[in-house]
Amino acid sequence: MDGRGVTNYSKDKPSYGFSTATTEFDDALMSRGVVTFEQAMIAKGASPQEARRLSDMKFNNSVEGRQVDQQSTGNNHEVTSDDDDDEFIRTYRQQRINELKKDKNAIKYGDVIHISRPDWNREVNEASRSGTWVIVNLTRHTSSLSARHDEICDIVEETIRELAVKFEQVKFVFISSTSAIENWPAENLPTLFCYRYGKMQHQLIGINALGGSGLNVDRLEWRLARLGIVETDLEEDPLPHNKSAEFRSHSKVFTDDFCDDDYDGVD
Repeated sequence: MDGRGVTNYSKDKPSYGFSTATTEFDDALMSRGVVTFEQAMIAKGASPQEARRLSDMKFNNSVEGRQVDQQSTGNNHEVTSDDDDDEFIRTYRQQRINELKKDKNAIKYGDVIHISRPDWNREVNEASRSGTWVIVNLTRHTSSLSARHDEICDIVEETIRELAVKFEQVKFVFISSTSAIENWPAENLPTLFCYRYGKMQHQLIGINALGGSGLNVDRLEWRLARLGIVETDLEEDPLPHNKSAEFRSHSKVFTDDFCDDDYDGVD
């Protein structure tokens, strides 16, 4: 796994360089049940799938390690004193206080931002370079494929507006598809490009990738949470508003295996 993420338990406020190795503080959090190894990896920037894979690898390695350790050391166990626990809790509490102070000074958006092609590099690539998620929605320029397709695109825009209010630290950007990428196929709309650290991390193409024709705020929130873009209290994929209608469009979700050269250089 590469080093594109950062260690930060609030996810939006990086403070340590990323590696798959845990720090002593990470280990202390995990030993006391404050975070899991999988959560630590996600906070560093790993996708949920990567985090699960790394967690499985760590578990298998730890089982082998314990077997070797038991053979060499017997049943000796290290006991953590109450004083050590108290000191750890004080340290962790102070770190969380510092993070909350930083949150108060964080840039907050709370609404969508309309841009044009000359704004792309500044508003998307540069704005995401520090670790802020920037979600670019390609909007239809005029009437597209059909009245139903236009309605779907309008629903997506309204849904994103609501998410922008809810997730103020995520930057949501609207740009006409033809202004962003000349000759972008209308059948690919709606389209979301998800940027972080100056590069596109994910792209969702077509209504089915965003949650289907029964799209609502919760369904799109669920998909963004699965990609590690927002934190959600949802425990499962919410039901669509209209389960009987299925809008058939060309829909894809891309993560780390795509080529984004055509988009990162837009300016």
